[in-house]
Amino acid sequence: MNELIKNVTAIRISAKDFAYQEIKNRILKCEFTPDQPIVEEELAKELEISRTPLREAMQRLELEELVVRQPNGRLKVAPVSAQEVRELFVVRSMLEGVIAAEAAENCTEQDIRHLSYFVQMVKQTSDERNMEDVSHYGSQFHTYLYELSQNKTAVKILRQLNDHITRYRRLAHFIDTKKTSVEHEVILDFIKKKDKHNAESMMKNHVLNSMEQAVAAVKQYENSMNKISD
Repeated sequence: MNELIKNVTAIRISAKDFAYQEIKNRILKCEFTPDQPIVEEELAKELEISRTPLREAMQRLELEELVVRQPNGRLKVAPVSAQEVRELFVVRSMLEGVIAAEAAENCTEQDIRHLSYFVQMVKQTSDERNMEDVSHYGSQFHTYLYELSQNKTAVKILRQLNDHITRYRRLAHFIDTKKTSVEHEVILDFIKKKDKHNAESMMKNHVLNSMEQAVAAVKQYENSMNKISD
């Protein structure tokens, strides 16, 4: 009997985690668009799960502010705004700057080889104008710096911010591949030299350089949505 209870609990937890990850991925990829209503009955049927694990998953997404509850009690995908973009990028620039400085202090020759590979791949895929791969290898570069920094608090906050930033990137389809390639090379050069000050400064600039592109793209998206609703 105890074994049966354990199995049932494991299935329920698995369904909750599956629903959370599936819905989150759809939101971040903008398959679920900003302000889109979430009809739990339909979603539970589509995902082939019961309402209980779906509600648990939605509660978690609500805490992460990827979904919001409307006055009528129903949920919808979180809206987007230029103001939120600015807030996300400014905070991220500061934390990423700290990460870069601490990574510069901690890096070894082996770490430099790993980072150089990511930077090389960013350049190669940039030359090919492959935005998906530029974004992938750029993320790998930043993730490696997170590990090098050993700053758990900054990394924890950054991972939460980056979920929201990923959604804006998908929504806006923005990335200046040539510019981001050069900026990664410069950051790496300062890290190689263990130049904490310039590594931090360049990383901040790298993040902020994307901000105005993102703001412009979101405004364009909002305008297009307004025209549709008129």
